Amino acid sequence: MQTPLAVGVMTLLAFSGGFALWSDGRASAPSALVAGDEASARAATTWLEALGPELRSKAQRPLADAERTVWNFVPGRYAGAELGTLDAHQRELALDVLRAMLSAEGLQKTLAIVALENVLKELETRAGQDASHRDPERYALLVLGEPSPAAPGGGTFAVRFQGHHVSLQVQVDGGKVVGHTPQFLGSNPHEQTSGAHRGERVLGAEEDLARALMLLFDEQALGKVQISATAPADVLLGPAKPPSALGDRRGLPWTEMNAVQQGVLWRLIEEYAHIWHGELADRALAGVRDQLDSVCFAWAGGRQRGQGHYYRIHGEHFAIEYDNTQNGANHVHTVWRDFDHDFGGELFERHLREQHGR
Repeated sequence: MQTPLAVGVMTLLAFSGGFALWSDGRASAPSALVAGDEASARAATTWLEALGPELRSKAQRPLADAERTVWNFVPGRYAGAELGTLDAHQRELALDVLRAMLSAEGLQKTLAIVALENVLKELETRAGQDASHRDPERYALLVLGEPSPAAPGGGTFAVRFQGHHVSLQVQVDGGKVVGHTPQFLGSNPHEQTSGAHRGERVLGAEEDLARALMLLFDEQALGKVQISATAPADVLLGPAKPPSALGDRRGLPWTEMNAVQQGVLWRLIEEYAHIWHGELADRALAGVRDQLDSVCFAWAGGRQRGQGHYYRIHGEHFAIEYDNTQNGANHVHTVWRDFDHDFGGELFERHLREQHGR
């Protein structure tokens, strides 16, 4: 979580990171491109075995179930076992599943977003609105398929944690992580304006690093970066939206940025990838690194704080979007889409065809 004062610190870190990462034009290769996910398999199996029959029937579905390719980020009830249905032991085991998927920072961000439901409930109740749907207990954990710790790499399965402003998932095929998208995190309020946590922003780094990058562009570069004076009302690659919803790549190409600008942009991409545990983050970043020469950075909307704004990082096979326009530009949505590997991509589809007759 970031306070507004963090922007200067983040800028300095980004600059130093930029020089270190891009002195030779490319970052070093990751230690593990695609690794087995035995930890996720073990954690998911332990959690499922701790559930009674009725709760397990909600927590687990077949791999070929249509729910595997469904995602959203609005208040509602989602498939899986909701946190509110779990006892203390089962809830801790559910957190172990998230710990196996996420980095410490990623878990902190995710749980902080869940906790914002209580902030919204208080704000809306105080305003005389029905806020019963603002409930952190409605976030649901779902396992699809059969995680198998005894199988090489843990088997073939998917895990999804979803609720208002969170949709996180991993797909594992034969012990190899083959997908982590669609990836969605949001926050409302983006910056808390009162109370003990005044000034805190769960997704503050995602804003600060982009603003730091914008400060590095001269007027000529900004002429390419700024694609619209008005920000879109939301991310364009939401549920059921195809990659074509973004249109052609626009903005300033990676190949026209200097080393410092490239370093800050890479640090911004890392912020999105590093919500995952190390090996999965490495995999995500390696996929981006392979297509950096196709990447463009674009900004829409105002450049002053408090103005609605939007940016995207758009490569040949992926896009990351950030939108902050709603609720007086104090409501953030972020999404990462991998055009080839959403929901596990062709590898998962092939497994379903060959092993499940789909």
